[in-house]
Amino acid sequence: MYQDRIVRVEERQDLAGIFSRFRRHLPLGGTIVFACLVLAVLATQFLPKKYTGRVQLAFAPQGSLIKNIADPGLSDAAREAEIEAQLQFARSLAVANPVVKSLGLSRDPEIAAKASRFKSGGADAVAAAVLQDVSARRVGQTPLIELTYTSSDPIKAAKIANAIADSYLQNQVAQKLAQSKSTLDRLDSRVELLRQQAEAADAAVADFRVRNNLIGNPDSMALEQEISAISTSLADARAIAAEAQSRRAAASRSTIVGSNSGPIDNSTLSSLRAQRAEVVRKVGALSARYGDKHPLIIDAKEELARIDGEIGNEMRGLSATAGAESNIAGARAASLSASLGAARARLAANVRGGVGLAELERRAEIARQQYQNLLTARGQETARRALFQPDSRLVSPATPPLSASSPNLIVNLVLGLALGLGLALATAFFRERWSQSLNTIDDIDRLLGVEFLNSVPTLSSAVDQPKTRDPAEAVILHPLSSYAEAFRSLATTLLYRAREPGNGRGKVIGITSSLPKEGKTTTSIAVARVLALSGKKVAILDADLRRRSITQTLAPQAAVGWVEVVGGSAQLKDIMIVDGTGATLVPAAFNAHLVASPFTGPAFDELVETLRRSFDVIVVDTAPVLAVDDTRVLLKHLDTLAMLARWRQTPVKAIRAALHQVRTVGGSVSGVAMTMVDLKNQARSGYGDASDYYGDMKDYYATE
Repeated sequence: MYQDRIVRVEERQDLAGIFSRFRRHLPLGGTIVFACLVLAVLATQFLPKKYTGRVQLAFAPQGSLIKNIADPGLSDAAREAEIEAQLQFARSLAVANPVVKSLGLSRDPEIAAKASRFKSGGADAVAAAVLQDVSARRVGQTPLIELTYTSSDPIKAAKIANAIADSYLQNQVAQKLAQSKSTLDRLDSRVELLRQQAEAADAAVADFRVRNNLIGNPDSMALEQEISAISTSLADARAIAAEAQSRRAAASRSTIVGSNSGPIDNSTLSSLRAQRAEVVRKVGALSARYGDKHPLIIDAKEELARIDGEIGNEMRGLSATAGAESNIAGARAASLSASLGAARARLAANVRGGVGLAELERRAEIARQQYQNLLTARGQETARRALFQPDSRLVSPATPPLSASSPNLIVNLVLGLALGLGLALATAFFRERWSQSLNTIDDIDRLLGVEFLNSVPTLSSAVDQPKTRDPAEAVILHPLSSYAEAFRSLATTLLYRAREPGNGRGKVIGITSSLPKEGKTTTSIAVARVLALSGKKVAILDADLRRRSITQTLAPQAAVGWVEVVGGSAQLKDIMIVDGTGATLVPAAFNAHLVASPFTGPAFDELVETLRRSFDVIVVDTAPVLAVDDTRVLLKHLDTLAMLARWRQTPVKAIRAALHQVRTVGGSVSGVAMTMVDLKNQARSGYGDASDYYGDMKDYYATE
């Protein structure tokens, strides 16, 4: 049993089940949809007509014309964003204000009335009123932009649409000029800054040359050649100085009688030495001949002394000359050495200065190049201003529309259909949630938590041409119909429940409901009759003493009933009435409800026992549970109890209350059966119920 409930819960979640619940409300939903469609048609006929002027523009930025409209550098997202920005701009005050001014729209009554709703007032309010009827959209995925204006006057609609397009194009050019002017202003300030930087760089180069004595180009090759020449001259000077020093030393060591050759020899000294040698020979010859006192010897010695004096004088002069020459040569060598050091120092300074100068000259060149490039860019921007065109071009201007754009019958019908479906679904949802009535097996399981016994159809939905209007008699006249089969199925289920262990002796079947008019009487009679027709010995006990519906239906003339039997004033065999089907009625007399507590006491217990002994099945028609407590008193005598609920009518809360009252006295119901079910309607919307398959099963039944 528990598993069965789980299965039903699973079935309740599928789409078919949900759809079937909404199908129950199709008549009302169809009425709502139809009403909405009628309202849509009426609205189309009576709403004021509007006309729409349309202008188409092709968006093609100048950058795309210069490069390529399929420039891979421009992403799809960037193109989409640019077109979206243009759509927003087309509906801006910057575009609308020139239109208001050029067409004098502030004097237009229709637009002025719309502008009066804006608190700010003025030209912007009129422009905003114009923009209320302006739309801008992209045509598919193309670069085409459609601008529209809607008005009650077709000529005005076309005129304003064209004016908006013209203002939009002019604003594009004005924006470009403003951007170009801003760019030129920035370029001018940048050009001036770079000019100053270039001049400063050139001045820095010149100052560096002056400070580092680099007036000309610092040619390292020339300096190296100069150093080589100085080095050669220095070597020569040092050789000369060494020679002069040697002569000076030789002069200081030489004697008057020295050799004629040597570093201090010259023609005068050689002549004097030759003369002296001659005089010496002469003195030697005279001394050998005449002796030392001879005048010739004395004259010769005097001559020798004179020549020696001249030789000494000459040698001293030569020594002084050699010393002077040595000093001069040394001074020259020192001077050349100093010049060589200075040249080398200048070469090093030139190398270092050349590095710094090259860096400054590079900076100056870069500054001049940037300055020149910016001058070129400024010139190009100035030239481009003369070629500015709007980024969009007019493809097709607006013409006065011949037909109204709104109200549109097709659009209104679609809106009416959508509104109708929405209202129908909402109504079905709220009715489904609000009513809380029973419709299918699933509802009984979900809302009540008890077993489903069976569905009992209405006679008209189960039999196409019934032979009687009495639903209790129809089971006799149409025994092969689905109507009679429903009662047989219910009777079988109740007998099975009555015979379950712990339910008693399986004979007494109680039929009750929570409220009156739930079909108890018809169900009790029909169940008893189908059991009697099947060969069982059946008794029907009318226990609803206030209504006596079974008695009034089967034996309205009965004056004595079972209450009198219990009271001892009548015999049971005398009051029983046999039906045409063989079922036996145990009626209730007219004033039976006036007897106090007829269901208690040994007499009533004996009555029930007698019926148990005499019949195979006893069907007890009890009073509604919520009306009186008779049913709860009878519970101890019942082997099974069926609770009836009228299909889509009985509130779930009432059934819950009745079930609660039964449980409070320790009783229970075998389940709930739905009565007066419209099979045809249920077949359309009773998903999960056996009647959902009515179309498949009706061939098994006789419908007449």
